[in-house]
Amino acid sequence: MRLKDWLLAILLLSGGGLQGQVPPYRHPELLIETQKLVPLLSSPQLRLLDARPREEYRLGHLPGAMNLPAPSTDDLDANRRGFPIPPEWAERLFRGAGINSNSQVVIYDDQGNRFAARVFYILEFFGHSHVQVLNGGFKKWQSEGLPLTTDSPGIAPGDFNPQAKPAIIATSQWVNAHLKDPQVKLLDARSAAEFKGERIQGPRGGHIPGAINLEWTRVLDSGEIKTFLDAPSLEKLFSDAQVLPSHEVVTYCQMGMRAAELYFALRLLGYERVRIYDGSWQEWSALADLPVEK
Repeated sequence: MRLKDWLLAILLLSGGGLQGQVPPYRHPELLIETQKLVPLLSSPQLRLLDARPREEYRLGHLPGAMNLPAPSTDDLDANRRGFPIPPEWAERLFRGAGINSNSQVVIYDDQGNRFAARVFYILEFFGHSHVQVLNGGFKKWQSEGLPLTTDSPGIAPGDFNPQAKPAIIATSQWVNAHLKDPQVKLLDARSAAEFKGERIQGPRGGHIPGAINLEWTRVLDSGEIKTFLDAPSLEKLFSDAQVLPSHEVVTYCQMGMRAAELYFALRLLGYERVRIYDGSWQEWSALADLPVEK
């Protein structure tokens, strides 16, 4: 069933589209709200991950949260081999954070959810099936006067065993081989200036040929506290960009952080074939034999 048809079916089942009712995401279980998280703080199954820089974590964090900065989940050499980070690295990181195979993992940041989305993607790539992003992250939690601490939790090592899912990552070779495939849509999550080559970060400026520029911030509400757009607004955003659920979608940015935001939004909507080109512009612009558009 196409996503648009599915949303219409939800409206009909809920009473024909009653006023004030907003169709839900197809995968709402991937996102958790602050008030839903509060009663889970004492659960032994919960593993909270703070994806912010270590110095911010030390100033205050959610009770029980372990610090796992998002930049620690990127490795360009691994990207070339079809991994976001080496599997042994992932095992060390996530076991060290006390994550078991049956843990309920919730991730947050204060960067508009993009750092949290990045760690979500890494866990999903390595096969963890119970991962959520805290909508609005640290700023929303703080704005609601919910508890914070500077204490570092004592957590026993976990037993999570990473199992790679190669179908949700793309290498430069894969992208290059699919540039003319009409069923593959490339989404560039960078700013318009980067996309146009006016702001150059890397050996060359511009974008991958055929890519559509959809800056990562567009999947978020415009308020000071960044939460995800509702399902109809997200669906319209991607539909206007001519990205449909029937397509295989590949997101990229400079190094795979902002791309994770689009990946997560597409997963919320139920897009079934989504990848991140994790080498992103950092790698593509450095490979002289790969084409570039401005």
